Order: sequence, then structure tokens, then C-alpha cells
Amino acid sequence: MSLEYRIAAVVALSVAFMFVDSRYDFLDRLRFGLAYVVTPVYWLADTPTRVSLWMDDVFVSHRDLIEENDELRQQLLFAQRELQLLASLARENSLLRELQEASQAIQAEVMTAEIINVSNDPGSRRVLINRGAHHDVELGQAVLDAHGLMGQVIEVLPFTSWVLLITDPRHGTPVQVNRNGERAIARGSRSFSGLELEFVPDTADIMEGDLLVSSGLGQRFPKGYPVAEVSEVRHDPGQPFAAIMARPLAQLDRTRHVMLVSQEPVMLLPLGPALELAEESR
Repeated sequence: MSLEYRIAAVVALSVAFMFVDSRYDFLDRLRFGLAYVVTPVYWLADTPTRVSLWMDDVFVSHRDLIEENDELRQQLLFAQRELQLLASLARENSLLRELQEASQAIQAEVMTAEIINVSNDPGSRRVLINRGAHHDVELGQAVLDAHGLMGQVIEVLPFTSWVLLITDPRHGTPVQVNRNGERAIARGSRSFSGLELEFVPDTADIMEGDLLVSSGLGQRFPKGYPVAEVSEVRHDPGQPFAAIMARPLAQLDRTRHVMLVSQEPVMLLPLGPALELAEESR
């Protein structure tokens, strides 16, 4: 039998099987069994494709995770920066509010200023503020913060001024004990960043915790403004004066915004009219 006849016979037989299968479904079991046999072949044949897709997913996911991680890290840094700025603004707002409340208690003209520099001289305790002659700052003008007396202006420049802090050894502040009115001079200490009361008799009634306020003597500082708190009192036998140390209430190392107080000018009468006025008042 020739090849053509064989092919024709196979085709005819296949068509007959297909016709019979479409009519009676007697080959379903055969196909079901063949599916079990052929499935591993399909699975093995599809393995390279599935491995390739899995590797693509792994590498793409890893790259996406790295990029997403970098983006989230940048967002976290930006958020932390904004949080720090907000915290700084909140703190500055709180300090400005305290400064405003403190200025309302001063019966004098008040001008606000900002500390922009600190003296690098280790033997001097001075700060530079952003107010000067252009802003009508005067020599000797008192400088305060929201908590206490800070110092006074010692040098006026066109747009800035140097302020000598009360803790400088060259600065003396007339003070009095708020509890009983005992007066003294508080001078900056050379040994620590605080104040020492000079020439206080050993019998003076001054105790630890006493509040020292400005006495107003010398017409330089506003009267009654907080200056310091007595931190230590030592009585040495045989010594005429007590050793009294005080802690300034002003935040000298932390504050940024300060107030300059303009005292009202004091009218001094000539000696003759002053005596006549004293005689009339008797």
C-alpha cells in the first residue's frame, strides 16, 4: 500500500473517531487519562517561563522597595526638619509671649531687641543686640528679659549695641532683699557664672532662697525688677562680712529676645532752690 493511501486511511480513521466522539463521548476517559500523563510534560516545558517571570518579579520588587525606601527616608527627613522648625517657632513664640507679659509690668517705655552675637573675650561677659543709635539706644540703658535683669548698654553703635551682663565682674547692681528691704551691691563673680553680694554685714538678715530685686538706687535700673535668688550664705567666724552668692533669674545663656527700658529723666534742682524747698516742707 502506498504512502498516500496510508495517509488517507489515517485521516479517514481520525475523522471517523472525531465524528463518533462528538456523538457518543466514548473518548472522554481516554483524554482524562492522557491529561494525567501529559501534565508533567507541560509543567516541565513551562518551567523556564515561570522561573523567568518569578525572577523578574523578585528583582523588580526589590528595586521598587529600594526606591520606595529612599523616597520615604527623604520624606522622613523633611518631616523631621519641619517638626524641628515648628518646635523652634513654638518655643520662640512662648518666649515672646513671656516678654510681652513682662513688659506690661514696667512703668516705662520699652523697646524690644534681639541678641545677635556674644563676646569671645573670656574675661568679659557681653552680648551684642540689633539696636543702636539709629533706634535711640542710650548708654547705660537697662536691658532685661522676661525673667529678670540682664545688664546695661555700655557701647552704642549706629545699628547695634554692646550690653554688659550683670554677671560680669566689672558690673555692680544695686539690689535689695524683697523680704525685708536689706540693700546690697550684687557684682559678677570671677569664679562662677553668678553674683556675689559685696560688703554685707555678717549680721544681715539674708537667707538662702531670698529674692533680690533692683533697688532703683542710681536711677539706672527700674525699681523692683527681679535680679537674682540667693543660693548660698556663708558666715565665717571672725570675718565682718558674710559671703553671699546669688543665681541670676535672667536666662543669660539661653534667652534671645530682650527689652531695653528707657527711664524717665530725673530733674535735679540747684542747691539753693532745693534748700528753700526743704525749708518750706518742714
